[in-house]
Amino acid sequence: MLSSSIGYYSLILGLISSLFLVYLSLKSFRDHHFLNTKILSFTFLQFMFVMTSFISLIVSFVLSDFSNETVFNNSHTTKPIFYKIAGVWGNHEGSLLLWLLVLTLFTLIFLLKTKGQPLKYRILTILFQQIIIIGFFIFIIKTSSPFNYIFPIPKEGLGLNPILQDPILAIHPPILYLGYVGSSIIFSSALAATVLGLITKKWASHIKKWVLASWIFLTLGILLGSVWAYYELGWGGFWFWDPVENVSLMPWLVLTTLLHCILVLQKRLILTSWVIILSISTFTLSMSGTFLVRSGILNSVHTFANDPERGIYILIFLFSLIFLSIIIFFFFHKKNESENESFFWLSKETAILINNWFMMYFLSVVLIGTVYPIFLDVITSEKISVGPPFYHKLIIPFLVPFLIFMAIGPKLKWIKSNIENKKTLI
Repeated sequence: MLSSSIGYYSLILGLISSLFLVYLSLKSFRDHHFLNTKILSFTFLQFMFVMTSFISLIVSFVLSDFSNETVFNNSHTTKPIFYKIAGVWGNHEGSLLLWLLVLTLFTLIFLLKTKGQPLKYRILTILFQQIIIIGFFIFIIKTSSPFNYIFPIPKEGLGLNPILQDPILAIHPPILYLGYVGSSIIFSSALAATVLGLITKKWASHIKKWVLASWIFLTLGILLGSVWAYYELGWGGFWFWDPVENVSLMPWLVLTTLLHCILVLQKRLILTSWVIILSISTFTLSMSGTFLVRSGILNSVHTFANDPERGIYILIFLFSLIFLSIIIFFFFHKKNESENESFFWLSKETAILINNWFMMYFLSVVLIGTVYPIFLDVITSEKISVGPPFYHKLIIPFLVPFLIFMAIGPKLKWIKSNIENKKTLI
């Protein structure tokens, strides 16, 4: 019971530190001295509060403290210590606390690794990050606390879902969350750079590291999930177009596209609109996946919760972030003069742009196949399932031209191709 109390009040203190960080970020626009002293200190303090809360939950699981409702629902006394710890994030409440922990960790890393960036850019990025973090703090404390009490205290717990008791699935969620949450830095950074007019080659070089890291973690997380599904669920393949598989695939498609656009921006200072929109879309799609999974409206083996209040909260929070992003994009984004120049038809830029549109088509197919059954159910109360045949018919015919352009792209030169380059193609 003591560890649960420590965990809960650490969350409260973490929320208070977030509110202080918002205040300090706003104040730092007038006095930059705050950035290197108080903002960094409170960011570290915020991370430590969330870390304390997370460790408290681990202790509750290890000690089989069944006065904690989350422990009671996801563990029992005879469970191996490995699966007791894995049970911490094998449920709705614990997984959200893990998400929050990674959020605060990445925010701290961003501050420590960007000392050479403009001060106002760092401040604004932290401000946008704190808006996201505060949203998660309130969501966890109000609707999804992993520290709720049970009385009288049960003698034994219910245990972790048997299909989740797997070594791969124990590490799959943390790695996947590193990819998801890494996109929050990309989102906040893009908004800050847009407001300040800093979408430059230097910014592209800086943010490319975060895009690549997020892409690597998300790719690894998806691969681990596919391997687990292959031998645990018996689907007969590594990918079955399950709705929650699709939810992780959509931000991966956007991240892949963004990674290529960042390279173009870094080289030629064009495609700025693409970069901003994709940076926003990556995180909003990750948040959309959170909404679909946590609300329980998806019929999937991966879903954790079925609570309308949670779904409504995330939906409101998601639309607020999207609305803020749209306002910033339309009011602050100004295209560079170089973007008005037309592309030479046989250039690396053109190949990347064509591949971008292919990726957006694939994204649209996956998005429609995932959300269409939901809208149909709401409008007509008719339940349908969109399976592999739908995706195969719409995606496979476009794979060949997509792969052709993907193979040609590296052979082309920037800006335009010369005669020697054309001979190489032939």
